[in-house]
Amino acid sequence: MHNRIHVIGTCHGDTIGFKIDDLYKELVKIKPDIILDESPIDNKWPMLDWLKGCANQSQSRGGGEAAAVLRYIEDHQATEVLPYDINGRNDYFINMKFFEKEQAYHQACETYFRLSSANPTATYLYKLIDSMGRRFGFHETRDKRSIYEINSPLCDVQVEMFISLMRQVNKAIFHLVPEFSQYQKDYWIRQNFHAKRDKAMISNILHYNSRFKDKTMVVLCGYFHRYAIIKGLSGSQKKHDFCLITDPSLSEKMPKPENS
Repeated sequence: MHNRIHVIGTCHGDTIGFKIDDLYKELVKIKPDIILDESPIDNKWPMLDWLKGCANQSQSRGGGEAAAVLRYIEDHQATEVLPYDINGRNDYFINMKFFEKEQAYHQACETYFRLSSANPTATYLYKLIDSMGRRFGFHETRDKRSIYEINSPLCDVQVEMFISLMRQVNKAIFHLVPEFSQYQKDYWIRQNFHAKRDKAMISNILHYNSRFKDKTMVVLCGYFHRYAIIKGLSGSQKKHDFCLITDPSLSEKMPKPENS
C-alpha cells in the first residue's frame, strides 16, 4: 500500500485562533510514522535538540509547532522527525541579512506613506495590500482563524492570490516611487528565494516518499507554503504512489497504511 501524506499549515505559534494544542491533537488523530519539519535539510543539529531549541525560542507563542511535535513523540517514540526545507536556508538568511533587509524596506514604506507628498497611486496600492493582509489575518498573533480555517481551500486561494497581488503591487510601487530603488533588487531576491524554497520542499518530500513504504507522513509547514506544496504534490500522486490529504477533518476517516 502507498504512503499517506498529510499537509498541515501552521502559524508557527499560538495566535488568537490557532493553538499549538490543536496541532498536537491533530497529530494524535493522524498518528504519523514520520513528521517532516520545516527545518533545512542540511541541518547539522540532532533533530531533538533542534526542536527543543525552537520550542524554547517560541515560548511566548506556545513553543511553536516544535512544542507540539515534542509532546507527540514523547508518547510515540518510534515516530521519526526529519527536515525538508531547502539546503543552506539558515546560512543564506544570515549571509544575505534577509530579515534585516525585509524590515528596512517595510520601515521605509511605513515612513514614506505617512507623508502628504507621497505618490497617491502608490499610496492607494500600499493601503490596498496592507488592508487585504489584515482582512485575511496575515498578522501573526492577531490572526483569528482556527487550524481548520488556515488549512482550508479558501485560505489556500487567499494566500496564492495575496502573494501574486503583492508581487504586482510592489512592482508598481518601485516604478512609482524612485526613492525605493535601493530596495528593489533585494526585494526580488527575497521573493525568488521563497519560490525556490517551495520547489525544494516539494522535491525533498517526494524524496522521502520514495524512501519509505506504507507509512503515514505529516508535513508541517507555515501556511504561506501550504498552497504551493499542495499544488506541487497533487499531480505526482499516481507517479510517486502516495495519497495526499490536505483537509485535517478527513484524518480520522482515511484508512491507515497496513504497516503503520
